[in-house]
Amino acid sequence: MTALSDLIPLRDTSAWPGYDSIKIIPRVYGRATVEPIRYSDNKLTYVLADHALQGVDSVTLDGTELSGWRWRNGADLTGHAVAFIDLSSAPDSGSSLAATVRGLSGNPADIINDLYPRTDLQDFRIWCSNAGLVLGGALDTKMTARAALAFVLQQVGAVFSAGLPGFALPFPPPGGNPLHAEFGPLDLASWSAECSLSDLVTRLTVPFDWDYADGKAKQSVVLEAPAASNRHGVREDELALPWVKTARQAVATATAWLQWRARPLWRFKFAAGVQFRSLQPGGWISITHPRLPVSGGAVVMDVDPGYGSGAVTITAQAPAGLTPAVTLIRQSAGFDA
Repeated sequence: MTALSDLIPLRDTSAWPGYDSIKIIPRVYGRATVEPIRYSDNKLTYVLADHALQGVDSVTLDGTELSGWRWRNGADLTGHAVAFIDLSSAPDSGSSLAATVRGLSGNPADIINDLYPRTDLQDFRIWCSNAGLVLGGALDTKMTARAALAFVLQQVGAVFSAGLPGFALPFPPPGGNPLHAEFGPLDLASWSAECSLSDLVTRLTVPFDWDYADGKAKQSVVLEAPAASNRHGVREDELALPWVKTARQAVATATAWLQWRARPLWRFKFAAGVQFRSLQPGGWISITHPRLPVSGGAVVMDVDPGYGSGAVTITAQAPAGLTPAVTLIRQSAGFDA
């Protein structure tokens, strides 16, 4: 089984004789624009992905759409499955060739399963499908499985942990989710509470829809929580969502992120009875104590089972105040239907 610290096994062009330079042969998920990699000496055959594709929608040369090309799935000289395009004439040196392709499934759960095979992703797959979450991008950089999973899940506002039921879930969790436990004054021991404004963000720039041939995002939006900016001053940050293809999805993911970060976040840590050992990170709990700075809903971030100590240690996070309204203040392109 792949360990989270292992590198994702991506091939590069050194697998082929006579390669120009070492480039990662990408794995493509959903719909993405990629730069074809030269495969033949005569510059007529190029590789698009290190696996079969569902289709190729367009091929452009220096931004102008080409008509003389043919897409095919096949095997390279090593016998490995790849996707090719054949051109009718060789492009000039220095020309920019790009192809918009349809690769492996863009459902985030399917991407996670391809990178780190799991048997417990069905609930997350259904959630992504019901929410209309589809990603499109190319994995063309060497990274560990842990980094790749975190990158993919960030695109849809989700997190993962081996200890989570279902492995992955949205974060912050929806406010209407049920409480997993309630803690009153008699349930808390050795508690601490701290709050820092260093991570507070009130205005968020979101570049998305990455063009891997051009090396930049095609679109971006800027969101702001006006009430938070008025109270704390404008605090800016960037949330890159390169595999998100539509403004609608980018705004939805970024809005949930900003609503969580536009408020001061309290971090609670306390000891509780061993009956709470089965509590899972990522769920809502209720904390009430007359000496706590805030009471009410909090999200479990970590549970230390404390084997042999007779108690568990719970770390939770809670935003202060009501959920702020978020406003779209700028966008680079119109919303997709």
